[in-house]
Amino acid sequence: MTNDKLAKTIADLLGGKENVVKTAHCMTRLRVTCKDKSKVHENEIKKTEGVLGFVAEGNNYQIVLGPGKVKKVTDICIEELGFPQNAGDSSWEANKEQIKNSQKQSRVKDFMKLISEIFVPMIPAIIAAGLFNGFGSLLSQLLGDGVVSGNGFVMMQLILALLGNAFLGYFAIYTGIRAAEVFGATPAFGGMLGGISIGANIVEISKMIGLYNEEVPLESILTTGKGGIIGVIFGVWILSVIEKNIRKRVPDVLDLIVTPFTSLLISGIAFIFIVMPAAGFVSDGMVSILTLIINSSNSIIRIASGFLLAALFLPMVLLGLHHGLIPIYAVQLEQMGGVSLFPVLAMGGAGQVGAAIAIYLMAKKVGNSRIKGIITGALPAGFLGVGEPLIYGVTLPMGKPFITAGIGAGFGGAYVMLTQVMANAWGPSGLVAIPLMQGTSGMLNYLIGLVIAYGGGFLVTRIFIKEEDVLEREDSSKTEPAVIKTDLILYAPVDGDCIPVSEVNDRVFSSRIMGEGVAFRFEGSQVCAPCDGKICMIAETKHAFGMVNEEGVEVIIHIGLDTVSLNGKGFTVLVKENQMVKRGTPVIELDQEFLKSKGIDLTTPMIVTNGTDMEIEIFTGKGMEKGTTAAICCRN
Repeated sequence: MTNDKLAKTIADLLGGKENVVKTAHCMTRLRVTCKDKSKVHENEIKKTEGVLGFVAEGNNYQIVLGPGKVKKVTDICIEELGFPQNAGDSSWEANKEQIKNSQKQSRVKDFMKLISEIFVPMIPAIIAAGLFNGFGSLLSQLLGDGVVSGNGFVMMQLILALLGNAFLGYFAIYTGIRAAEVFGATPAFGGMLGGISIGANIVEISKMIGLYNEEVPLESILTTGKGGIIGVIFGVWILSVIEKNIRKRVPDVLDLIVTPFTSLLISGIAFIFIVMPAAGFVSDGMVSILTLIINSSNSIIRIASGFLLAALFLPMVLLGLHHGLIPIYAVQLEQMGGVSLFPVLAMGGAGQVGAAIAIYLMAKKVGNSRIKGIITGALPAGFLGVGEPLIYGVTLPMGKPFITAGIGAGFGGAYVMLTQVMANAWGPSGLVAIPLMQGTSGMLNYLIGLVIAYGGGFLVTRIFIKEEDVLEREDSSKTEPAVIKTDLILYAPVDGDCIPVSEVNDRVFSSRIMGEGVAFRFEGSQVCAPCDGKICMIAETKHAFGMVNEEGVEVIIHIGLDTVSLNGKGFTVLVKENQMVKRGTPVIELDQEFLKSKGIDLTTPMIVTNGTDMEIEIFTGKGMEKGTTAAICCRN
């Protein structure tokens, strides 16, 4: 029976789409809730070709279809037959849980995420404007040096400068608009606050109240651009609070007139006289610190700061702290005419490239074709500034290469900081960022920095990582029963007690509808691969995964019972579908505290789904060790 026909048959036997209230699926089962139980033809569903099992619990039904097929059939039921999806995501219980979870997050990370939401949509324009200004300044330099001449080149330089300044010259306005969208204020109002910050009348106002420094205008307490984008963001937040409160209290008939006028008048005055001076104090202090550390006249300080910043950047990315750098970039761009921090931090990815090349050569020597294949596919992206494939596929899983790559990157960062490379904008790193650098010397020194980081990552990795670290081999420190040594073995994916699958409190597993297997009770936080092979499937809700080894044995590991209802909360996937892994490789990480707070039964079945033609022997007992203790033996 085709998936289309199977879906239509199930729909009819459930009493039609009108009888279905909710639809979802887990790794193996289509889960539905029906209005009228009397319309459901349970016996016919059980007998339907393609249905492996059927469980009824009140008005809730689980139709076992098997991995792969269940998603296809569920998609047909929802997209073509009109089954309603599980509405849990929009229920108040789910919203409450989402809010509670967000409250557990660090406020610092929440703030950095907020900053990221404001600036990420503007990054394409930032990059484009930076490139226009970069090429425009280069052409201006060539015209000044007499390398090129003529009205055509002058016209081109003017157009490039016009295009670049069309964004960067009004950066505060664009930031105000975007901040208003994030904070829930009227976007045009946010743009008006941004426009206030760069308005010429600010100087006259400052003079009238004695806040303007005639001798050194940039040191004025209040002047045009004071506080920069930091002030604009905070000012728009104040605007959003005022606007929402006024709108609640103003009658609908007056809302269009009263709300804009009043909210902008109050927030505008507060912005000019309080926010701009205060934000100016913060941004001036930030620039002063950056000048002392990053733009120091002392070359030793520049070298040391460049090394540390480049070496520590990727660990910052892993911790989610890199979003906090965006306002620093913006402040530098506004007040210093360029970004010196971005070129240094861009060296972090270059160190990963160098480390990966060293690992590739070692893998080639020892015959590790899996690592070679990953690196071959990921290196081109690494050179172009996309480092995630190398980081998450090679250096981070191996551990030490992630550290050696960072150290190597530090040398490139030290050189870039020493030569004081400045960028016109920030964006992608790697080779594609070369045009973003200011002037021909900046582009050249940035390129030299990349080469140094490539070489540094390569050399440090080659020194500290041995060929034995790259060699793939079985763990010989654990002995296995001689009787099963040559058979196809599935090892314990967790540390803990192993029980027969018949003791699992879930009829689909305990009745062996899905196949023979075992189950585990454990207290750990990671579930690992039970064998060498390919991750052939990861549940969308992250609570289960499937593997197939070289001998064709297919296995499913289902973490906990009814965990599909969590919609992925409490689980973190550490690998990707179709990724080759070794036994013992962490696949999914659990938030034990969160799962226990939900009262989740973490009994975890491991089932061989294609074992009908195999002789399967199971091994149960207490205190099994993941990756080393045999749990299932399959004999052809």
